[in-house]
Amino acid sequence: MFLYGSLGSGAFIGGLINGSGAIAGSASPDFNLQTELLNLGIDFGFVIIMGVAAKFDLDRQSELQGKVDEKIQRKKEMKKVSKAMKGREAILQSLPLEISVGGDGNTRTAMVADLQKGAKQHMIIVAGPRKACRDALIGANLMKMDFAMSNVLVVPYETDNGSTEQQSRPSGGFGDRPSYETRPYIARTSGEDWDEYIEQEIKDAVQQNGESVKTDGIAIVVAKDGSIIRRGVGTVPWRQMVEQLEETTNPKESKKGSLPWMD
Repeated sequence: MFLYGSLGSGAFIGGLINGSGAIAGSASPDFNLQTELLNLGIDFGFVIIMGVAAKFDLDRQSELQGKVDEKIQRKKEMKKVSKAMKGREAILQSLPLEISVGGDGNTRTAMVADLQKGAKQHMIIVAGPRKACRDALIGANLMKMDFAMSNVLVVPYETDNGSTEQQSRPSGGFGDRPSYETRPYIARTSGEDWDEYIEQEIKDAVQQNGESVKTDGIAIVVAKDGSIIRRGVGTVPWRQMVEQLEETTNPKESKKGSLPWMD
């Protein structure tokens, strides 16, 4: 900006000097109006060019500053989201689940905290529309032996199927669901407190990844100590998630983060 101002000011002063000289010499027989006008046009034209260049530079600086400010604001918002996500670990532990007991289709209700502390259960919560949950459970069905050996419960939550009570107790009972939904490693949400919990998780996921989250669904990976080690959007990489849950028992160097995989 200093350069533009200096050059523009110099050209403007030069134009004034040339203009004054032209006026003073207009009575001379050697006076050439076209030459004087050309000189003035060059001087004041340069002033205009410098002014346009300065404005362009100012606009560009303003745009860059706006992007920097936006990035800083987003970082602040993401810190708040991460803090809220961490705080929901305690809320999750207080929520009830309906689990299968025995091989005859009987169920019982237990708190997440009890399953974690007593049965040493890891959990992978899948929340989204019916289709997203169905696709996830079909994929999980291919790893049923891994879930059994690794103490992993899969918890589906359908966001387009009414209340939690309707999801947990459809017409005909738990046993009338497709086979991939009634495996021993499948647990069902129970109670309306799940609605608020999932709503907040999806809200934060939308803030980070956009409205497509509501269609693609989310997954929340919870270790048996109650810590949420992964959050993701879209198709769940089941084997990778089971392996990482295993690593929480025998810690190895690994990366953690919010919403680390996307489709």
